[in-house]
Amino acid sequence: MNNTNWKIAEQSKQKLGEALLTVMEVYDYREITITQVAQEAGLSRKTFYRLFSDKDSVLSYIFESLFAECFSLIQIQKIEHYWDLVQLYFDFWEERKKLLSLLQKNSLLPRVIEYTYQHSMVVFEQLRSREVMDTVSAQLPYMLAYSIGGMHSMLLKWIEMGMNIPSSELIHQLRTGFMSPDI
Repeated sequence: MNNTNWKIAEQSKQKLGEALLTVMEVYDYREITITQVAQEAGLSRKTFYRLFSDKDSVLSYIFESLFAECFSLIQIQKIEHYWDLVQLYFDFWEERKKLLSLLQKNSLLPRVIEYTYQHSMVVFEQLRSREVMDTVSAQLPYMLAYSIGGMHSMLLKWIEMGMNIPSSELIHQLRTGFMSPDI
């Protein structure tokens, strides 16, 4: 595929991703058809099927794009410490409150944790040296699952509570609580 065709395909994928989210504002995810998504994007069903196999693959594309964006922030900000990573994660989602609410409305929040865990090893590699990874390789899957599970549970609770607390205050409260000798 030449560069021009690749750009057009990427633009079409983005349109279809945005269209899926727009249609999800009105219809339940399970009820959405390919025709609805393609029409909302202003593209044909043929174009849809050239780029994606089904609406789940569009959703996967959306999540992959979100991960790439978040990972880019980790690299740009040169995140090196756990609490800085947690703060970045919640800041990232705070800027996407509408998307989180939409995912919640459509019972798709479990996909957030799936994608977070799938990419957690790449993030850990960015934060730590290969030597550190090799040292904790046996425990690392469990450590990542524990950490991501806690972050996701906290994200769910934050959403449930209306996301009224700014992410910076939320993480400050969490850190203070964990460091308290009374807990």
